[in-house]
Amino acid sequence: MSDSIALKAYGKLNLLLDIVGKRHDGYHTLKSVFQSVSVYDMLTVTLTDDDKITIDCDDESVPCDERNLVYKACTAFFEATGKDFHGVNILLEKNIPSMAGMAGGSADCAATLVALNMLTEAELTEAQLCDIGEKLGADVPFCIVGGTVLCEGIGEILTPLPDLEECYFAVCKPEISISTPECYKKFDNMIITEKAKADDMIAALVVGDVDNIAKYLYNALEYAADCSEIREIKEKMLENDALGALMTGSGSAVFGIFDNKRDAKKCVKELEDDYIFCKTLKPVPVGVEIIEHTL
Repeated sequence: MSDSIALKAYGKLNLLLDIVGKRHDGYHTLKSVFQSVSVYDMLTVTLTDDDKITIDCDDESVPCDERNLVYKACTAFFEATGKDFHGVNILLEKNIPSMAGMAGGSADCAATLVALNMLTEAELTEAQLCDIGEKLGADVPFCIVGGTVLCEGIGEILTPLPDLEECYFAVCKPEISISTPECYKKFDNMIITEKAKADDMIAALVVGDVDNIAKYLYNALEYAADCSEIREIKEKMLENDALGALMTGSGSAVFGIFDNKRDAKKCVKELEDDYIFCKTLKPVPVGVEIIEHTL
């Protein structure tokens, strides 16, 4: 068996992230605007005859065993579909930075589910794939759908928004990494007076008003992160003509939003020597993109 699919798994930014509640099981409920962006991991998913799940990754810091969401996606897919398991090999090329709030692991998980659905001819709907993905990680359903999306609940309630097109992002990740559980725990013990304006953000997205999108950027977890490096990056981006700047997810990546590519690239040039990841990115309308299907 050598049926394989090559895919791009796109990263994400949070244009808005508001925490609106906490469930009895400890999960926080959110109201968040997710945006797929043009940095991506490459996966090649191949069905094999050896009855094993193997992962080969070019980043030595990434675990290639059952701890990896890609591995968990394989086991969850075959359990959910009842398809005969033969074996899966995944080649994983990492470009999305880890522990950045950009959904690198979730994107890889989503791409694996999409690939297996095609390779096994399971014919699951997008909603069914999202149901499997939700159990693996809160960001996985969005990463399957991609584009510009309002996410609610713990991330499983998805409402597509008009594609964001006429803007660019400068994205930087400092060396510091932030623990997501610790960030949420700290948030639970804080009182934040500044509130998200989700309806205003959605209205700005509907008409494609980049100035107002920048005006309504909001991330409740940025207050909990309380990180001087994040504040410094934001200040530098604003000094370099960003219309607005924000930490994404639970961090530690920070993005500035621009209405033209020239200013975004200029900002990245000013900052790239100081940070381990610093790139100019643009919005993309999908979470997963199939590049090649080889029989």
